[in-house]
Amino acid sequence: MTFQVLTKNFKLNQTKEQAFNTDTILLANFIKVPKVCKNILDIGTGSGVLMLDLAFKTNANIFGVEIQEKRFIQAKENIMLNDLSERLEVYNKDLKEFNNKILFDMIVSNPPFFKVNNNQRLSENLEDLIARHEVSLTLEDLVSNVSRLLKYRGTFYLVHRPDRLEEIIYLFNKYNIVLKTIRFVHPYLESRANHVLIKGIKNGNLGLDVLNPLIIYKEKHEFTEEMKEIIGDF
Repeated sequence: MTFQVLTKNFKLNQTKEQAFNTDTILLANFIKVPKVCKNILDIGTGSGVLMLDLAFKTNANIFGVEIQEKRFIQAKENIMLNDLSERLEVYNKDLKEFNNKILFDMIVSNPPFFKVNNNQRLSENLEDLIARHEVSLTLEDLVSNVSRLLKYRGTFYLVHRPDRLEEIIYLFNKYNIVLKTIRFVHPYLESRANHVLIKGIKNGNLGLDVLNPLIIYKEKHEFTEEMKEIIGDF
């Protein structure tokens, strides 16, 4: 069943399985688009929410790659729903097979977070499985292809899990992406971080900026003031 979400800037049709979550909102808020940016790629587009949000922050051309056909179709429909077909385009492809005539100024991604192991009980819903677990796209697949598609000094924005940060740093180093900014996200002030927001630059200069942590809730079901402002944009 499809339902419509009305945000501050755009309309979005989606199903329950395709619904965007806090990860997407956090990443959208974290991304800063410079005026000189001309071409952006969103990896794992889903229903297109990041592409649509970026369209109201920049005049750049925005491309999406989505391996799942249903989500690809929904993203196409949402682009048309918002009359953005002139600047936004999405492809139904495996990232590893995606090629483009140009290199991108910026790449953004909210990828699958979880590794797959033989002892793990996985969702029987294939759409959910591909979105959450590395069955079609591993972390190394992601970083290596970002490096392949990103221009010199291009920017990569990513949201992921803190327990994968060591691996992310290793892969960034392996594929010539320099970690430039990180921000840890905590459910509560006393809780451990459960997300990390990351900015990297291909062939960038060394120098890491660790931002103040972002706290989601001050009490159960009550957002902090900063999170209210972030949610307010949606």
